[in-house]
Amino acid sequence: MIRSVNARLLSLLLMVAVVTGCSGGGGDPTGAGVGGNFVVLGTEPLNNGRLYLNDPIAIDFSNPVDLTSADLNSVSFQVFDVNGNPLQEQPVGSFALTRSPGDEAVGRRLQFVPTFPSNNSYDNGGFRPGRTYLVSLVGGDRRNGVVLRDIGGRALLAPVPHGLAATQGCG
Repeated sequence: MIRSVNARLLSLLLMVAVVTGCSGGGGDPTGAGVGGNFVVLGTEPLNNGRLYLNDPIAIDFSNPVDLTSADLNSVSFQVFDVNGNPLQEQPVGSFALTRSPGDEAVGRRLQFVPTFPSNNSYDNGGFRPGRTYLVSLVGGDRRNGVVLRDIGGRALLAPVPHGLAATQGCG
């Protein structure tokens, strides 16, 4: 029951972030401009979605992202086993900037690209089978230094949680 309430709460929070992000006025669809609030517009996979062990997580923003602000502190992961028990492990991978759909310029899509598993049990890669990942984008006060920022120095307006479940194998 608690998991179902948490899943609904996470979905609601992501929807609020998306609606808030989409309510701004117009703007440059290429992502070249840096104006307005820095918010999340969408994610791939969607919240509570499934991902293969080698799938990147892509997050689209309203403004180009400052890649130097993206690390495992500003984009944090909580890892749970199949029973929902928290685990003391972190995914391994790197952050990269790519194009958001419809953009001409790279910058508004942040990807976490997991390390590819190299053994037959798939347990040495960035994501591991049978795990659920709660990705939290840290937002709010940029003075603490642990916040995702756009290239204009604006902090992510509000924190955004995003849940995903890893499936066995690679896509």
